[in-house]
Amino acid sequence: MLPLHHVALIALQCAFASALQFTQEPTNHVAVETQPTWWHCVARGNPIPSYTWYFNDQPIRTGQANYNVMTNGTLHIYSVNANSVGTYQCQAQAAAEIITSSPVRLKLAEISRIFSTSPSSQSSNLGSSVIFECAISSSPTALITWQLNGNDVNNGRTVTMATGDSTTTRSTLTLSSLQHDDRGQYRCLAVNPLLGPPVVYSEPATLTLIGRPGFITTPSPTTAIIGSTVSFQCETTGSPVARIEWINSNNQIIRTSGRFTATQTGLTISEVRQSDAGYYTCQATNEWGENTAVALLTVTDPSQQVFLTRTPTDQSVAVGARATFSCEATGNPAPRITWNKVGGSLPVGRIEEPAVGWLRITNVQPSDAGIYRCTASTQLDSTTAQAQLIVLEGPLLSVTPEDTVVEEGRVAVLQCQAGGSPSPAITWMTPVPGLSSIEAPGGPFSSVVVSGDGTLTVSNVEVHHAGTYTCTASNSVGTSSAEAYLDVQRAPVLTATPSDKTVVEGGSVFFRCRAEGNPAAQISWRRFDGTELMSDAKHSVYGNGDLMISNIEKQQEGQYTCTARNVLGEVSQSVNLRVLIPPQFVSFPLDQVIELGDTVQLECVVTGDPQPDIEWVKDGEQIVLESNIVFVAGSILIQGVTKVNLGAYTCIATNEAGTNQMTAMLLTPDVPTFTLAPVNTTANVTHTVTIPCRANAREAPSIRWYTATSEGSQLREIGLGKPTSLASQGATTFISVEGDLEFTEVRQIDEGWYLCVADNSIGRVTGNVFLTVNLPPIISNTNSPLVGKEGDAYLLLECNVLGKPKPQITWLLPSGDPISTDPTKYNMQPGSGFLVVYSPNVEEHDGDFTCVASNLLGTVEVAVTVTIRGPPVLRNILITHTDTSVTILCLMKGSPAPTITWLQDSFQIVGNSLSGHSINGEGALVITDLEALQSYAYYCRASNIEGTLSSRIQLPGTPSAPRITAKTSTSIDIAWTGLQPVGHLNITSYRLQYLKFGEASYIDVATAIKATSYRVTDLQPYTGYTFRIQAVNDLGPGEYSLPTQVTLTAESDPLEPEDITVETFETEIHVTWSPPAALNGHPDNIAYEIAYGAVDRPIGQATLLYKRQNDPPLSVQLSNLVVETTYSIRIRAVNTALNKWSRYTGINATTQYQAPTRAIQDVYAVANSSDSIYITWQAIQDRTFQAYHISYGTQYPNASYMYATINITDMTADSALIAGLLGDTDYVVWMTYSNKGGVAPNSTVISLTTKPVSTILPKAQSSDLPLPLGIIIAIAVGCFAFILLLVIIILVIRQRHSGSMGGRFWHTRLNPDALWIHKRKFIPQGAFLDKAFVKQQISSGGSTGQRTGTYDVAMVNQNYQPHDDTAMSTASDYDLGGDYEDASTSTKKKKKKGLRDVIFKSRDNPDVVLVSKAVIGDHSPPPVALNPPTSSEAPQRSLAEMLVPYPDDAPNEKDPSHTDNEKDPSQADISVISSVSTDFPVFPNADDTLKLANELQVDSKQMRKMARKAERDQKRKMRHEAGQKSKKKPSFSDRLGKKFSGKSRKKPVLTSYAQGDFMLSTNRQRENAAMF
Repeated sequence: MLPLHHVALIALQCAFASALQFTQEPTNHVAVETQPTWWHCVARGNPIPSYTWYFNDQPIRTGQANYNVMTNGTLHIYSVNANSVGTYQCQAQAAAEIITSSPVRLKLAEISRIFSTSPSSQSSNLGSSVIFECAISSSPTALITWQLNGNDVNNGRTVTMATGDSTTTRSTLTLSSLQHDDRGQYRCLAVNPLLGPPVVYSEPATLTLIGRPGFITTPSPTTAIIGSTVSFQCETTGSPVARIEWINSNNQIIRTSGRFTATQTGLTISEVRQSDAGYYTCQATNEWGENTAVALLTVTDPSQQVFLTRTPTDQSVAVGARATFSCEATGNPAPRITWNKVGGSLPVGRIEEPAVGWLRITNVQPSDAGIYRCTASTQLDSTTAQAQLIVLEGPLLSVTPEDTVVEEGRVAVLQCQAGGSPSPAITWMTPVPGLSSIEAPGGPFSSVVVSGDGTLTVSNVEVHHAGTYTCTASNSVGTSSAEAYLDVQRAPVLTATPSDKTVVEGGSVFFRCRAEGNPAAQISWRRFDGTELMSDAKHSVYGNGDLMISNIEKQQEGQYTCTARNVLGEVSQSVNLRVLIPPQFVSFPLDQVIELGDTVQLECVVTGDPQPDIEWVKDGEQIVLESNIVFVAGSILIQGVTKVNLGAYTCIATNEAGTNQMTAMLLTPDVPTFTLAPVNTTANVTHTVTIPCRANAREAPSIRWYTATSEGSQLREIGLGKPTSLASQGATTFISVEGDLEFTEVRQIDEGWYLCVADNSIGRVTGNVFLTVNLPPIISNTNSPLVGKEGDAYLLLECNVLGKPKPQITWLLPSGDPISTDPTKYNMQPGSGFLVVYSPNVEEHDGDFTCVASNLLGTVEVAVTVTIRGPPVLRNILITHTDTSVTILCLMKGSPAPTITWLQDSFQIVGNSLSGHSINGEGALVITDLEALQSYAYYCRASNIEGTLSSRIQLPGTPSAPRITAKTSTSIDIAWTGLQPVGHLNITSYRLQYLKFGEASYIDVATAIKATSYRVTDLQPYTGYTFRIQAVNDLGPGEYSLPTQVTLTAESDPLEPEDITVETFETEIHVTWSPPAALNGHPDNIAYEIAYGAVDRPIGQATLLYKRQNDPPLSVQLSNLVVETTYSIRIRAVNTALNKWSRYTGINATTQYQAPTRAIQDVYAVANSSDSIYITWQAIQDRTFQAYHISYGTQYPNASYMYATINITDMTADSALIAGLLGDTDYVVWMTYSNKGGVAPNSTVISLTTKPVSTILPKAQSSDLPLPLGIIIAIAVGCFAFILLLVIIILVIRQRHSGSMGGRFWHTRLNPDALWIHKRKFIPQGAFLDKAFVKQQISSGGSTGQRTGTYDVAMVNQNYQPHDDTAMSTASDYDLGGDYEDASTSTKKKKKKGLRDVIFKSRDNPDVVLVSKAVIGDHSPPPVALNPPTSSEAPQRSLAEMLVPYPDDAPNEKDPSHTDNEKDPSQADISVISSVSTDFPVFPNADDTLKLANELQVDSKQMRKMARKAERDQKRKMRHEAGQKSKKKPSFSDRLGKKFSGKSRKKPVLTSYAQGDFMLSTNRQRENAAMF
């Protein structure tokens, strides 16, 4: 039968089986040849996984040479070699589940012995930038460093590294703002981080700097005694090499002669005289400029008293500036000058000596203020002088005003305080009308008062007080200001109210309703029925409160109310809307044509609101009632119409909404009249045209059209749509409904007279008109072709043209150009088509003349061919270029046709007679020898019987050097002399190129310039350029001209600085930047402005610092900053000579948090058990806290110390348990903590030894090896049976327990949710089991004091009722052994049978009950973890471990090959006592029960005594029970109960616990055990 703990392990495996998964997969690995390496592979699963490794898809077998697959999944390669290189995979298996890791590769560490890319030598200008690059093959990535002249490069240079591919490592060194110190040899150094030395060196690269000379050594001021010898040293650097000259005080060059020796490196003066005293200048000159260094020679007598020739003066400077005190002295021997600060010390790291004896303090700080003393001394004499430094600080606002919201009528307060030196004055700028500013103290003005500390108070806030208030602090150094907005809130007030409106139906009405208030008032409208109006088709409710109602109807008439409201109140205004309806005709009078004597009625019925009034007028005047006129209900009845009754009758209806009227004519019939008479018309052929003809009469007339004569006699009717012949006039016409005559397409035959006739029964009217048809030009004939001869007097060309209007004729020459107006050359007869050409010639007149005829309908043209006999004339030279040849074709004309021949210089080319030349079928010359074009001229010769013409074809010549005519910082104007044509080819364009200084090749500026001047733009400022020009014709380009001299563009504003980096500290920020990509000026003229300030402050309040380009390094230190504050840092460059600035470039940086300076206090540690250490400390109060760091370690035999660190992120934690340690082993423990600013100092190291491993009973051994497959199958099949067996056992035990408990146990729900505590020894009144008790235990060694003893902690059933129903005790001290003293009677009482309930209370919060209804047994088992451990966990855990849930990342498996004595301290468990897992059932009243649990200690010796006593008690009870029972055979359930109660064994059953061994000796203990 399996042991009980194995059965429990099997049950846990059934219950907590989980999916197999990797927690750590192997990754690609690089190893050193012949060295061992380990490859880790960890998986989590149930059962514990087994591992198999594959190499190049083949499994690594157990015992395979050079490999060891450990049971924890780690692959150990004993010695890596070339055969080990390849692909590996890890396979984990748990039961039937298998997972395989991704393939990974093992590579050998290696590095190439040479660089694949070495840096290249370069030449560059001073102040510019260069980049060196190198690359080397290495695995893993190599570490690359740079050296200059054998020393490491670390002077603020930028070094970047990148991996180009899997094996190549690249490094780039960027040198900016080059100075003379940067010259020399550079090279890369590479080392493989795994292989170590040797170091691989690249080939060196030399950096040569071009520019005006710099100094390596400058002459120093010297004091010499008369008769001695003195020397000045002066060494320069730069390219080209400088020429050195020495100049004395009289500005004379010193030559080597007599007492003076001048060399390239120094000046020596022997036998010094008094007259030699003065300044000596070393002047270095090269092509780029000159540089000078000056030194003073002081000549003294053999002895001379010390006195100051220059004394320091008092200075006042601002923070961050620099202060310079001068101090010079004379004496013999030369005095030594020293400085000190009265009552203090000189600043560290910010002292400079700009001249001998001078003192300069850079980046002045407030602490630098004081008196500085200069002392000049020799061995015989001394003298002093002093000056005061006053440090001025610009105002700094310590308290800034904040935006404030206040209700009208209340008090508003804006605070503003500032510091600075001198003390700043505070002024407020206000938005109050009439009070633009007020100084502190000041007021009251308009309820505004400013107190002496700068606080502004508005006592009775009104609306006009709202706005922006600006507090400005100013002193002599500067100003600082801050703004705040005062928002005054008030209830709404109507500023524009609506009024009653009357509107006509269908119109629109606009109601204006505006309100002011703060918060902004919300305006709404409601109409008479209470409906709130929203924007829709009829209503427009505007955001400003106005209302517009469109297309108004009668039913919208009524009252409308505007309401403005906010959180402070509301106000409303109502208006009335009245809707009118204008007059509308129901029936109205109509025009009537009648006969005299008829009866007529003119009707007029009208509606409207209000009802309209009706009025009649006749012919615009009030109607005169005749005897035959009668008014009937608004209408008129006329009986027996007479001539007087004829006319226009108008019915006028009027009401308040408006007027409406209708007019009717009462007429008799008449003769037609033209309303639109016909007119003469002109039309273009094929177009459409309409001739109007419209007539009117009371009896509608009919209209007809006829062709006619000019006298108006009608001929043939037209427009009927059915012409008898289409060839007749007007055959394609029709008459419109209105009577117009319309032509669908006018023809030439339609031109003529037309007659319109309008008639009715009364009479007729006619109109006669003429239609003119326009025709486009038509050329009827010419006299082409014509033949002439050079020398003839003239030539006549003829071109006859038709068209209407008459076409205009023009002539074009064969060249396409218009005929000249010169009457001596041409004569063109006006109105005719004749052209006379005087003195015709081949060049101008041989070819096709063009006759062009035009009128408004179009243009036609015809060619008139003219042939002129004469010698050849060159028409054009066509040149075609390909990559391999040039083809030249001469186009000649002449009569007879000329013959073409070709010549190279004087050599005639026939066929292929000249290599590289040929004549193609078109007679063109094809040149494949392109080099010949550069050396020879070619001739095209044309000949006929009339003469010969030879044309020269050649590349253009070389232009003269161009000239610089003007320049700016980005442009240069170039001009040159134009070339004359060579032969018959004109210069088509010019090509302009420039060469930028420092570059190797020219760049095209423009390739097709037609003029002889050009402006080159987009140049870089302060950069040298040379230019050259090249002429181009159709054959190609000629030679380039000579270049211009180097021309320097003008200086300009620099580009913005680059690469801003910051290094932040608590109150300082170190800022570094690189110079702009282009300085655009001389480095001596470039400086930088550094503006910085808190990001929440206005830009105008920024603090400014300055740094010059020639004052390296480019960095500043920003001091006196506020901790944990974000600053905006902006840098721009300036050209001081031009006062031109670059744009700002910026970065934000946050000062660091204050790093801890004090170690954690009250750190104590004690061995808690054989495998755990309990540590306590005083909790930290730090708002930037990050974590506690507990470090511990031990020393293995023949090994170095190994340490592990545990991090706890709960700041309130003040104790912890380090578990999983080795028994009886020496450990060291210390701790520290970190916040956002850094790490605190370590606490004192505590040395201690864990307790020996318990030997009472051997601990149950667990195996990490997976169970055999048969057992796994048996487990799966028997799980249900096993669980059923457990249920039976529990029922049996409960039954037996219920016999001794009176059956109460069966009525109690088992819910382990309360802690109980058992104290074996007396604890005085008022004592608490808190951390102080543990510390006292540690300090006293546990040997003295009433608080020493043994403590047990377990989980019991809260609902369990003990035999003794004593009320809960309120005492925190108790004794369960013997008698106890009743505090109320001071008498001893016999201890009752059964146990009292107790309450444990906390000293920190006595009112909180930590333990409620706790039951304390005589012998109590230790607690059992509520969260069962997984199968891979050890079966035993310490007391605190069983109380505290496992952390998420706790190890869940152990290597079975490791014993307890081989534990790695880095794998120890830790539990933070103050962190309570939600999985842990804590009684609701308890707030810190877990801390209590870990503060208890267990005394093993005391436990064993308790166990022996319990065993004796149990035996006595068993004998007593045996005598009371019958001798019948016990049942199966009784036998099971005996087994678990110990009655069937001679010795009690002992269970191994982490702190000791306990037996289940009492019913109460068995009940407690059953709960778990």
